[in-house]
Amino acid sequence: MNEGIITRLQQLIDAGACLAKPEGLSERLNGLAHPGANGQYWVMSQRLLSLRSLLNSNQEWVAAVLATEAELRLAWCRLMAARCKEAGELTDPQVLVRLVSQLNGAAEWVDACLDTGENKPSLHATGFAELERRLFACTAEQSQATPIVARVLAAASQLLVWQAEPLPAMSTLDLTGTKPNINWCRGRLINPPGLKATEFQYVLGGTASNTAPVKTRTENDKTYTMTVMDWVLGHPWAYLLALIVYEQNVWQVEAAGALLLELPNGQAPQQPTEVQVLVANAEGDELYCGTLGAFVLKVLSRLDMAVFPADCNEAQLNAGLAQVIGDLLTHKVWRYVEGLSGEQGYYQIHPDFSDACYGRKGQPSFSRFARPLRQAVRSTAVQWRNDRQVQGSLREGTANLERSAFQMSITHETSANRGGL
Repeated sequence: MNEGIITRLQQLIDAGACLAKPEGLSERLNGLAHPGANGQYWVMSQRLLSLRSLLNSNQEWVAAVLATEAELRLAWCRLMAARCKEAGELTDPQVLVRLVSQLNGAAEWVDACLDTGENKPSLHATGFAELERRLFACTAEQSQATPIVARVLAAASQLLVWQAEPLPAMSTLDLTGTKPNINWCRGRLINPPGLKATEFQYVLGGTASNTAPVKTRTENDKTYTMTVMDWVLGHPWAYLLALIVYEQNVWQVEAAGALLLELPNGQAPQQPTEVQVLVANAEGDELYCGTLGAFVLKVLSRLDMAVFPADCNEAQLNAGLAQVIGDLLTHKVWRYVEGLSGEQGYYQIHPDFSDACYGRKGQPSFSRFARPLRQAVRSTAVQWRNDRQVQGSLREGTANLERSAFQMSITHETSANRGGL
């Protein structure tokens, strides 16, 4: 097995992109990863990212991609066929059922090895022992490797289907952040908040690509001055949250609905455990929909984007966004407004930053090139509210049915008791 190919695949799953060399790598990644627009890189796709969540480690993921090659796949299928024969001889039939279920789409491959031909079942070493120790921490013929090989082959069966469906090329990032239509596009991945980028050309980083805003002390100071707008545009998560409150403000002015970001009582505005998202319709009726982390994940999903690595859940995202919110408040991009008596406080765009969004640098980034992203923010909020309303109606209907059934049972029991008397 080509060592260079294994190294590149590990870079792809660890960093999000890898060089297109050596030869043989393209045969495995066609249809699985996005080709870089310059032809020199492969970029992690949501296909591969979704598959990683079904496996236990990055090493298993690498093994699954390698198993799209016929020779290695056949060797592991012969082993699994032998394991299936063993399981079939046991008194408990569920052992075989579970094994076949684990194989999923690869079960047909294994079934083809059950015949007594050249590819008959075998529990002998495969000839790929060094590779297997590296990826499985044991060789494939050992019993502890059986569930690992089953998962890997199942994943490989899906990969072979995808290989016939090429993915579009992925453009490099606009490092200035001034063209969000390039950076926030279909298939793009973004690191979780706070995670320093390990790939700088294709994956949006979780931290600012520049330092925090600074102010010059005198007009003659030659030190480079970074404006707040520069910082926001260079920090993907800061930009996304800034654009959300920008669209919130536009939506409020149009009086066609509203997006509210409220802080539950007992939390610090600078480090909120979670921010509550409420969406109002044109009549002003507000409905709680969920947390800011959940909302952001829905916006990314609508854009056909995803968080990379994929093990960042809603709670972790809320925790990461808390630090970003603190920075946005410090740099006067967001502002926190105390609620009136008995009401929760809320976040909105800072007036100074709102004015900057209509300036020379802000207008292209928040209006001209941001239309798809702004549309995703608003349409996601509207859809979320509609979904919550439907869910609420279903719950209310179920509750009404249960109450009616309960009342009918009481009435029936009362009538029966009276009849007995």
